[in-house]
This record gives sequence, structure tokens and C-alpha cells, in this order.
Amino acid sequence: AARKPERIGQLLTVAAAAAQSLARERLRPLGLTPRGWTVLSALAEGGPRPQIDLATATGTDRTVMTYLLDDLERQDLIERARDAGDRRSYQIHLTRRGEETHRRVASDLAAQADTLLRPLDALERRRLADLLARVADGWALREGAPPLAARSSQALAALDALAGAESRTRRRTRRPTRSRVV
Repeated sequence: AARKPERIGQLLTVAAAAAQSLARERLRPLGLTPRGWTVLSALAEGGPRPQIDLATATGTDRTVMTYLLDDLERQDLIERARDAGDRRSYQIHLTRRGEETHRRVASDLAAQADTLLRPLDALERRRLADLLARVADGWALREGAPPLAARSSQALAALDALAGAESRTRRRTRRPTRSRVV
């Protein structure tokens, strides 16, 4: 049965809460939060960058980013190094422990995503990822930030892995568009 469009927000909220709950189950024993994980992922995917760029890339308020980085630094997951080009700025880097933690947790979170997406087949998973990426990109552009989908390639890569080879090799077929007679 088709869902009512006015319920989309509610459905997204429920799905996001379920995803966050599953993520917290894995992250909590490591002393990480979903926001901390987002920072680690951004650094793992995009490499070292200034704190302000990291805040923009993750959609995190600059003051909140400071507290997140303090926490991650205490755990020896990131380090701050003076930016040679701007002494007022710091480049944020993953430590070796941060890199190892990211690799280990990424595969665990992909397995947990499989739990969340179990009701969907491979093609539906890929379609969901594509649609959510478009929504996220549209919102990011509205807010003047880089597209979110580009910032969350780790999440999309996990969904790709869940979708399996079948969806990557299957050709998409488009329905012919009907031309309107005016």
C-alpha cells in the first residue's frame, strides 16, 4: 500500500531513530557517539583538514565541533596540528588508533545496517540510498553546505555492500515518460 506523502517526515524520523539506536549499540562500548563517528568518517574519507572545514563537512556547529574534537583527542583518535599556512588554524588528523577504530567500526556498522534494511531487497536498498542522497543533497545546498551525499560516502558504501553485486550489475530501466498534451 502506498504511504501518504504527509507521513514521510514521520517515517524518516522513525527510520533515523532506529539507525541511530543500532549505531549507538556498537559505538557506546568504544566511547564514541554518532557525532564522533561522523567526524572520524569524514577524516578517514577526506583526509586531514582545518577544524572549520571539518565542521562544515559534517554539518556540525563550530562550537560543538570543538567539544567533539576535545573528546576524540582525549581518546587518542584524532590529533590537532598547527596549520603551516595559517598559524591560527589547526589541521585535524586521525591517529593510527583512530584509523584502526574507523576500519573496525565501519564493518560492524555495515552489518548493523543490514539488520535495519532486512525488509528490503538489494535493488530497494540501492534505490533508498539514492533517494536519501538526493534529499540530503537538496537540504545541504539549501543550507549553503557541500552536498551531504558526498560527505557520507562511507554510509553509501555500506549500503552498496548490502545491496550486493546483483544491484551493481543489474541495469536500471526507466519508465518511458509520458508527454503531456497541452
